[in-house]
Amino acid sequence: MENEMLIPVILAGVFTAMAVVGVATKKGFFARLGYFLFGGMVMTFNLLGLAAGEGGMAEIMSIGMFACQTIIMYPWVPEEVDFSHEAIRTLALRLTTTVFIINATATWLILTMPDFPQLLAFFHGILAIIMLMRIAMVLKGGVTKT
Repeated sequence: MENEMLIPVILAGVFTAMAVVGVATKKGFFARLGYFLFGGMVMTFNLLGLAAGEGGMAEIMSIGMFACQTIIMYPWVPEEVDFSHEAIRTLALRLTTTVFIINATATWLILTMPDFPQLLAFFHGILAIIMLMRIAMVLKGGVTKT
């Protein structure tokens, strides 16, 4: 791994772990915070690369994708969300599917770029799997809180 990728890889690992711990402990705030910080980190490092004159279309696309994730996964939500309401359930499915697509696409992109540390694809894969689990929970009706 190249030295300039060391800090992003470490941060990605920390933020992925935060999301996993949030899911495991059923603390939605920490899960959302992990996704939020992960998206913000990806945007920041891609913007820094563009400002340094490195990168191109892949970086611009990544900034756009992870801006969406960062907005969607803003950590604070109202405490009481009624997932039995059809509109709330539909919105939850749409947002969760969007975050799944973002991370699944990032996984694929990283695997096709040999210059990137492949460990990053693993982190994105974990985040995508968490969203698949969330989709299954919403469809099954097992979500009672955010």
